[in-house]
Amino acid sequence: MLEQINNVMGRILVSGEETSWDYGFLESITSQLAKGYTLSPKQERFFQQIQGRWSDEAMKTRVSWTQDWDDEKEEKFLIALRYYDRTGYYGSITGKYLKYEKSKDGLTGVRSGGIPTMKEYNKLVENKYASAVIRNLKEEPKFAAGSAAAFRASAQYPYRGKTCVVLKYGDVAKVKSHAKGAKPVQVLVIGEAQPVWTEERYLKKVKKRK
Repeated sequence: MLEQINNVMGRILVSGEETSWDYGFLESITSQLAKGYTLSPKQERFFQQIQGRWSDEAMKTRVSWTQDWDDEKEEKFLIALRYYDRTGYYGSITGKYLKYEKSKDGLTGVRSGGIPTMKEYNKLVENKYASAVIRNLKEEPKFAAGSAAAFRASAQYPYRGKTCVVLKYGDVAKVKSHAKGAKPVQVLVIGEAQPVWTEERYLKKVKKRK
């Protein structure tokens, strides 16, 4: 049993996931066995599940995942990291793949930590909230910089019905919602001195006068 456990622990170490729950559990039962105790039926079931996650086939999948990592996955993962870094969810993943550096805007999360596991990626990127945020940010803008737009009746008070000029679109740092059309955009309201941030869903094209 100890030989089997050590084999799995070695695979986890090689993969750089020694901080995972699997590794911690294996350390615990290794210590238990070394003291002469036996494993409970529940612990044995957990170990068998962990063995399956680190089998030869599973290791091949991990290698393939790393080799297939590309710019598109990296872009989506970085968007999700920064989105959840602001919301406070999935802290164990954001803390692993973002390091904080001082900038003029305060502490900024900079990508670090290498390629995530497939499980981490799917957990962070493939949920409905992050998927919606990513879709909004990657969609083609409906308004060109410098074009005129009008606030819809659904827009925040006191801008409803007012005309504005579109200045620029924002990145994930400006995202406020995962709702459809919640693409952050900065506008200058006609008659106002300072630009404001809103969302594309609150804007509509200005009708041309005949």
